Formats: sequence, structure tokens, C-alpha cells
Amino acid sequence: MYRIPSLLVFFLLWFSSCQSTKTSIRQYCKACLDPEDGIIIDDLASPMLSVMQNNELWDIMKLVFEKEGFINVYDRYELDYEFFNNNIKGIDSQEDREQLALKLGIKYILKPSVLQTRESEGFMYDAINPNTSKYSFPREVHPIPRKPAENQSILQYELIETSSGEVVYRVDFVNSDLGFIDDDGDDYNISTVMKTLRAGTRKGTKFTIADCSCPKKKYAKRRKFWEKLGH
Repeated sequence: MYRIPSLLVFFLLWFSSCQSTKTSIRQYCKACLDPEDGIIIDDLASPMLSVMQNNELWDIMKLVFEKEGFINVYDRYELDYEFFNNNIKGIDSQEDREQLALKLGIKYILKPSVLQTRESEGFMYDAINPNTSKYSFPREVHPIPRKPAENQSILQYELIETSSGEVVYRVDFVNSDLGFIDDDGDDYNISTVMKTLRAGTRKGTKFTIADCSCPKKKYAKRRKFWEKLGH
């Protein structure tokens, strides 16, 4: 039997313990986005976040769209002049949405929302006597970490087709971030709910515009592979 070098084991354990925001996906879709599609990204106005935090996540979405080559992506306020000239009052009524499609070429409205946030409560400890390995009173105990800290958030995207008013795409991004501890039980968790939301927003936006397969799964790797081949 081959033995794994102790240094390699150390690095594997260290790497697995480091923080990494993980995103799982719950998805419904029947829409394919094209870089020339007109899209309005609606306000992200979660009561669980501050105005600054909401705006930060919205800016991340817009930046990802731009980097992916989408040239007709707006917020609702950028088009005030066009709305006024075409007697469009907003983006919420179906009558106005039909006019967005007909007169301004806006095909979709992306409605982002934060469904849930959960802040870590820190590490849980069991009070155990190091000599007897049994639970005992505080003056005799040595705290033993029971589980890592975790922050979690759920970010949802809904894509509304303006011409029909139909929700053609809905996806929930469940984002979690684990901390880790050292042998002395020190808490090194530097994760926050906003950290999970930032990562989830980047991943979620790329996922949404990546390709047309449902579920998309390995969308990024597959797309990059074909791009390298010139397709």
C-alpha cells in the first residue's frame, strides 16, 4: 500500500477547512438570453439588507451582464426620458410591459430578491472533562468545538417576459459559507451573510446568462471549452 506523505495530508486538510462560499441551485427555466436582448434589472430592495447593500448587489449584477457582452441592460431610472416620451408609467403593470416590448425593445425584466439570510451564531461548544471525557461543570471543562459556523442566504431571480407578462425563468441560489477552527478552538470564521450574497450574485448572474440548457450544471466549463475551439 502506498502512503500519502504527511505534508500532503496537511495541505489537503488545510484546503478543505478554508472558507469557500458554496452555491446550490433550485431552478425553473424556459428562456435563453441573447446579448442583444433589452433587459431591465429591477430594484433589489430586500428589507433584510441596508440600502447600500442592496445597491451593491445590484451593481454586481449589472457589471456581470456588461462583462458578458450584454449591451442593453438598464435600471428602471435610466429610461425615464424614454418612459415619458412613450407614456410608460413603470414596469409593474402588464399594459406598461407590453409597451416596453413594443416601443423600447425591452424583452425581459429581471426581478432579484433576497428570500432569506441567516447569520452565523459562532461555534458551538460541548463542555467535556479532558480526563474523563464526560460532561462536567464549567471549572473542570475544556471546550470542544461541535460544529463550524455557517452563514447562509437565498437569492432568487425571476425573469419576466414583457410581451406576455409570464415568468419564464425562476432560480433560487442557496449560498453558504463555513468557517473553521484551529486545534485550540479559536474561531477563524470571517464569513458574513453579505459575503455569501456577493458570491451568490456573481455566480447566479453568470449562471442565468450562460446558456440554454436546463438545468445548466457545468455551464461555465462547457461554454469556455467551445469558445476556445472558436464556436
